[in-house]
Amino acid sequence: MDKDPDQVFTLTNGVLRISGQHYGYLATRHTNYANYKLVAEFKWGEKTWAPRENNARDSGILVHCLGKDQVWPKSIESQMIEGGTGDILVVSGAYLTIDGVRKGPNIARFDRPGRNPWKDERGFRGPHEIEKPHGEWNRMEVLCDGDKLAIKVNGHPTLSGTNASPTSGKILVQSEGAEVFFRRLDLYPLK
Repeated sequence: MDKDPDQVFTLTNGVLRISGQHYGYLATRHTNYANYKLVAEFKWGEKTWAPRENNARDSGILVHCLGKDQVWPKSIESQMIEGGTGDILVVSGAYLTIDGVRKGPNIARFDRPGRNPWKDERGFRGPHEIEKPHGEWNRMEVLCDGDKLAIKVNGHPTLSGTNASPTSGKILVQSEGAEVFFRRLDLYPLK
């Protein structure tokens, strides 16, 4: 659907604002991205929305998205959530193996090392936090190389997996209950 009456997604002076008001996403038109590095720079806004008004601010970048246009399509999620940015989720039929553990087809999470203990509360910062303080810009890198996928947050490698399925598809940026800003979403093909 290409209608956005509540202006959930707006672009001003090169900065993408996602209000988080409604669950949904902004998707690439191209449907078969594979073998690339995605570099995103983001920061959290102030506004949060029910039903996650008092929960950790939540969003994400979904890669290798295939299939039905729904919340959420088959994909692998590079998680952005206060206290857990850098986690990976397999979503709606996707698979990934990390440290010998294979997850999928049901929605499942791989927690990044140092993430726990974690609380699903707004403003949460863990004892080993790699995300910058609220209001500062963070850098996330997502490397998709064949069936391999790896994430870095602010220069810290978080997780890397193999045997990804699928290995190509659209790229989506989520709206999931929290205001978030992106000043960079760059894609670099691997040679």
